[in-house]
Amino acid sequence: MAITGTALMVGSGASAATRPRAATGGGTASHARSAASGPPTSLAGLCPNPVGIALDWAPEAEQAAYYGLAATTGGKIDASAKTYTAPLIDPFNGRRTGVDVRLYAGGPAVGYLHPEQVMYENSGVLIGAGETDTEVIDYTRTPTIGIVAPMRLLPTILFWSPAKYHFSGIRAIGKTNVTVQYYQGSGYMDYLMAAGILKRSQTFGGYTGSPARFVASGGSVVSQGFATFEPYYYSHQLKEWDRPIAYQLVQDVGYAPYNEAGYTKPQYLSKYAGCFRRLVPMIQESEIRYLQKPTPVSQLIVRLVNAYDIGKPYNLAIANYTHQTVLADRIESNPSTGAFGSFDMARVARLIAQLKSSKTVTNLPASYGPSSLATNRFIDPNVKMTFYKGPYNDTSGVIIEK
Repeated sequence: MAITGTALMVGSGASAATRPRAATGGGTASHARSAASGPPTSLAGLCPNPVGIALDWAPEAEQAAYYGLAATTGGKIDASAKTYTAPLIDPFNGRRTGVDVRLYAGGPAVGYLHPEQVMYENSGVLIGAGETDTEVIDYTRTPTIGIVAPMRLLPTILFWSPAKYHFSGIRAIGKTNVTVQYYQGSGYMDYLMAAGILKRSQTFGGYTGSPARFVASGGSVVSQGFATFEPYYYSHQLKEWDRPIAYQLVQDVGYAPYNEAGYTKPQYLSKYAGCFRRLVPMIQESEIRYLQKPTPVSQLIVRLVNAYDIGKPYNLAIANYTHQTVLADRIESNPSTGAFGSFDMARVARLIAQLKSSKTVTNLPASYGPSSLATNRFIDPNVKMTFYKGPYNDTSGVIIEK
């Protein structure tokens, strides 16, 4: 859940009022398993053992599609290496697949390297999970291609104090001189400035994720964050603030990379094609199973955060809020076309064009296009999210978390 690989929290969307608490009811999932993902459940002989997955930050619920593949009991926690190794479970039937999965924590655990960089340094990593804009930015040094997108909307936000400002959204911030603090190197900020939505003179790229400046200013600055963390943490757990937070999704103003997208080395598409044909549908289904029943995965994630002693503050209340938010704000939902977890190639094309026009990337090969960044080749078209019917927030404006 990092923005260009350097963040602490994660998130989503926007509406005009206080967020309703989302329930996980509304029926049961109804998706058939296709020939692409079975019928055999075994990955032995097809995938490396263990299947290495490099994540973009410390364990968090935004990564549930990947942690949901791992058995929650009987695994091995390596607190020094910041890894969790356990039998890889087929979420379609709950059976072991004959191989293990090894989940590598990211962010501070790996010196803030992007997962694609970890993949090229560690031959044991088959899949990285991060943001598609960092894939483009890093392409000339560490080329990767996306194979699954379990999180539909980008959760990055700008947030502010609703008691201090009554902004109608991010565009309104740009009509003022209010300081906006962000993580240096964030592709979305290059876009916002290049598009004239924010003024370069009002931005501060020295943000580290600490709430200190926001609190000390009495909410006079605007901060980057993630809808699945800051709104709840600031409003309910940060004693120095403990007041409402207002925010809007960056995606609402046109910048929409995929977050927690799974990607691999281009040469692995053919080398491990048999593996991906079975494993990618499992990742699709793993996220849906988490959305239906989050507690086992959330408890594992909190246990790992405590064991690794990184990524704090993080607890079960925050994990539960993440689960509620991704449903209520439609961060997790079926795309308008295609299966759950698939890429919208028009959206991918727009992202590449934005990164080029904002000069965030300047050295891509002339042949680089949407098919260089993502493929739906291994997506199971039958996997759909059908169990959740709301309540939903209006994600076209501003949400206030009280």
